Amino acid sequence: MVIDRIELNHYRNYEHLELEPHPGINLFFGQNGSGKTNLLEAIHYCALGKSHRLTQDAHAVMAGEKAGSASISVRGKWTRNQIDIRLQPGEQAMKSVWIDHKKVKKLSEMMGVLRLVIFSPEDLDLIKEGPAVRRRFMDMMISQISRSYFIALQQYRLAMEQRNAILRNSRLQMLPIDPMIVDFEAAMAEHASVIDRERRKYTEMISDNCREIYQEISGHPGELFQTSYYGFMRDAKDDYGKMLAESREEDLRQGLTGIGPHRDDLHLTLNRKSMKLFASQGQMRTAALSLKMSQLRILTRVCGESPVLLLDDVMSELDLNRRMNLLREIGEAQTFITFSDEGDVDQAQPHRTYRVFSEDGKAAVKEQKAGPESGAVPLREPDFT
Repeated sequence: MVIDRIELNHYRNYEHLELEPHPGINLFFGQNGSGKTNLLEAIHYCALGKSHRLTQDAHAVMAGEKAGSASISVRGKWTRNQIDIRLQPGEQAMKSVWIDHKKVKKLSEMMGVLRLVIFSPEDLDLIKEGPAVRRRFMDMMISQISRSYFIALQQYRLAMEQRNAILRNSRLQMLPIDPMIVDFEAAMAEHASVIDRERRKYTEMISDNCREIYQEISGHPGELFQTSYYGFMRDAKDDYGKMLAESREEDLRQGLTGIGPHRDDLHLTLNRKSMKLFASQGQMRTAALSLKMSQLRILTRVCGESPVLLLDDVMSELDLNRRMNLLREIGEAQTFITFSDEGDVDQAQPHRTYRVFSEDGKAAVKEQKAGPESGAVPLREPDFT
């Protein structure tokens, strides 16, 4: 996939921006706070309908403005699409998504229109933090491949919220559990089977790729990085509906659902020891990067074309050897890299370099130079016949 055009209006610290990026590597350098990450965040919004770092959409609108927007023109092997995200802050905060100038009714409709992989300093949390971060990593990847998976996630969460509400109401009012809980448990079981099956399938693919990528980036073939899925179902024959029924009394005491895919985890080990407990900072960073590069390989293989790759200020955290190995791993993916020091990517043979700076508190982007044409990524025009 290739982004042909980006337009921002009153988005974060961008009053207005129009950019036609190179189909290969695009480098954005500038001081911290200039607006580099905001640009990558806008691309993320257009792919997944939300920020990779914000919880409230209203914060993405320039201060003092009534509305903001991010628009992207993207083309694949056989498709061309226009994606628009429109945001309104205030008490009645609103967000709308438009595909080819038509408002989408469900967020699932935008999944896969623009596929991407993003790596940022916060991704070290994949190793350091709890299961929720790793579940989100899996969910973001699989949702871009399978809309049915994204829908199953949404429906499972809705059913679980209803079940939890029944449990809390019964506990607070000391009443018998509402019989309707059976219906919500049946819905949870139906969607949970889809979630569990897809997560296990893609965990195997991640594991196969991560071992190789970790060794390539680290330069240490003796280090064995492994991933495995730790799910609520130990066997494919397990009956989740029955498990929920058996756990009602315990869940009633807690006021929430204690078992299910919302509690699952991705176990990460290095030489068969927990990464979180025993790995060094450098090993953790290489593992997190390996997970993201594995995601890049899987999306490329399953979907038949490379997703867009976003690297947000990660080069300075890597030594020269890891930096060069990473650049080789990028392959043909259109890539957006942000950095503060030009020396961090002086070996990248960039196709296009931009300087991001601030004028009167507003971000501006200026093209500095184009890299060697010999390094251009060959692209095949879409065939619409």
